[in-house]
Amino acid sequence: MSSNIFDWNKTKQISISLLLLAFAVPSAFAFTGFRVLLPLLVEGGAPPILAWPVIASVMLFFLVIFALVLLQKEAGQLKISLFSRMCLRNLTSREWLFYAAIIAAGLFMSILANELVLPFMRMTGLSVPDYMPFILNPDINPALADPDVLSPGYPLKGRFILLPLWGITLVLNILAEELYFRAWLLPKMSVYGNTGWILNGTFFALYHTFQFWLFPVILTGSLFMAFVTFKSRSILPPMAGHFIANFIINILGLFMLILG
Repeated sequence: MSSNIFDWNKTKQISISLLLLAFAVPSAFAFTGFRVLLPLLVEGGAPPILAWPVIASVMLFFLVIFALVLLQKEAGQLKISLFSRMCLRNLTSREWLFYAAIIAAGLFMSILANELVLPFMRMTGLSVPDYMPFILNPDINPALADPDVLSPGYPLKGRFILLPLWGITLVLNILAEELYFRAWLLPKMSVYGNTGWILNGTFFALYHTFQFWLFPVILTGSLFMAFVTFKSRSILPPMAGHFIANFIINILGLFMLILG
């Protein structure tokens, strides 16, 4: 009979070699999609603002399914419910306030870290490929840029189809990253003690090799998210923070551009 209690220490812990593999496989998968398939679509005439969410949605969908399979399998082994193994532990109001404050601090620090992106790009020689959408280009201010620069050959005004397309992509992004990297992997890193959440946050940032120019921002946010998950034993607070950071900001910004 399944239980609603998930003891992180009872899950099978992961070795360093398997840990590296667990991050390297999805990283290689994402890199292939965004650095091989995406440019092919754009070269074939697809606008980056359309091609990117299509590629991302397909890959993220498979990562969500993969994560759920892994979580279900381990839930069965531990004789607990899938809900419990997904680290969806309910929090008290006091806990929500405490972890929400930490998440808010993390989001604020990520905004500050955004100022490090351009210096980081100059230092490393990284640049944003032309086939990436403007949303991922820190050198472009959407509020001030010429519409032709934002989306060449595909004017954004009136393109309301972009909202559900990007909305689906960002929901899948939240589910995939929270379920796989934090709900499934982080408990299996308990063997490393307090170092576990630091490793998790760092490797999660390195997973984003396909957009490595954003490393300072992603690293800052992922460390806060991993810390909160580690302390709360729940992915609910980071999911909420992830939703605010990735969903509301991007969708609202895109909505304003579509309105023109």
